Amino acid sequence: MLNEDLESVLKEQLAPLSRRTFLRRGLGAVAGVAVLCGTWRDAIADEFIAVPSEIRFLSPLEYRVLNKIREVFLHPEVLGMPSTVDIPVMQNIDLMISHVSKPVRANINLAGKIFEFSPGYRLSRFSGMSDDAALAHMEKWQHGYFFQRGLITALKSVVALAYWRDQRVNPYLDYDGPVSVKWGVRKLGNAPMPTDL
Repeated sequence: MLNEDLESVLKEQLAPLSRRTFLRRGLGAVAGVAVLCGTWRDAIADEFIAVPSEIRFLSPLEYRVLNKIREVFLHPEVLGMPSTVDIPVMQNIDLMISHVSKPVRANINLAGKIFEFSPGYRLSRFSGMSDDAALAHMEKWQHGYFFQRGLITALKSVVALAYWRDQRVNPYLDYDGPVSVKWGVRKLGNAPMPTDL
């Protein structure tokens, strides 16, 4: 009797739940959780790393990626040189970005997106990693496939160039200026490329 009552109750409760309904509801729940987690993660990443008001040309994503690379890649203060904050590296990058053509600008944006979301399998962004994990991720890409090596080299070069081209670094390098100024040598500009090859 008890088994029959239990069986009838289970049939009544489980009758509307077919396999398709179960799968549909399960996939809906998983998709909802994934969207909520992704939205939360994006909101957290944007909240912790705000773009300063003086940055006008870098997108928030580009700023986060290049700033994280600056934090973990360049440490000139170890050698007694000005830090990457004393030399406004991110402002220098922003100024450089303002002068590049649209195709180059699009490539920089694409490189930033690829590198930012490359550790996605860990459910994290590059800019949200700890310094040690970010440095390890950069090293992994530096020794990875040719595409990875090229992309991380380009991003690191942008950051390094923004530091080393600043004139405030010159005294630490014993560089006293261009010879055109020091010795009065006339600038000839860039020589034209040969066309008869």
